[in-house]
Amino acid sequence: MTFKLLSLSALATTAFVGLAAPAMAGGCGSSCYSAPVSNCGGGSCYKLVSKPPVYGAVDESYVVRPERTFSKVIPAEYDTVTEKVVVQPERRIARHIPAQYKTVSEKVLISSATKRWEVSRDAYGQTTGCWVHVPAQYGYQQRTVEVAPASVDYDVVPAVYGERSRRVMVSATRVVHETVPAEYATRQRQVLVSPGAQYWARSGY
Repeated sequence: MTFKLLSLSALATTAFVGLAAPAMAGGCGSSCYSAPVSNCGGGSCYKLVSKPPVYGAVDESYVVRPERTFSKVIPAEYDTVTEKVVVQPERRIARHIPAQYKTVSEKVLISSATKRWEVSRDAYGQTTGCWVHVPAQYGYQQRTVEVAPASVDYDVVPAVYGERSRRVMVSATRVVHETVPAEYATRQRQVLVSPGAQYWARSGY
């Protein structure tokens, strides 16, 4: 609207100057300028020519929807795993082995060899004395001897295993941000290519 008002003002000024310009030329005097009735003739008269403004269309891009960011919470993920566990650990059981014995017989001295004085009478009734040798006397006795000492042996009982299922966290809770790009569209807009104008031109008649 402002542009049109300025154009009309400019046209009025142009018309004023244009109308004055032929009069100053002095070609046809007072008969060449008459607003109500045109009495101009010949090559000295002018006519007012109007040139309309020229408009065109341009394509322009505009934002239909701006860029947006969404936050999405992804919950933690869990899984069930089976693992081998010890139900009863390995054990060593002590087994006591008693000592082993046996009975042996051995010869032992009961009395040592000796001699004794013996008095006797001979065939004639006479008393006689002499030494008599007494040999040693031996006997046998039994005794128990240890063949193998007492010992401890260990029996190994292997461990007992089983399976246990438990729930484990595979991934923790996390927040994912998703960005949706902006959406654009194209529209046409009318623009002024050249403004309209008015000018005086020779009438040619």
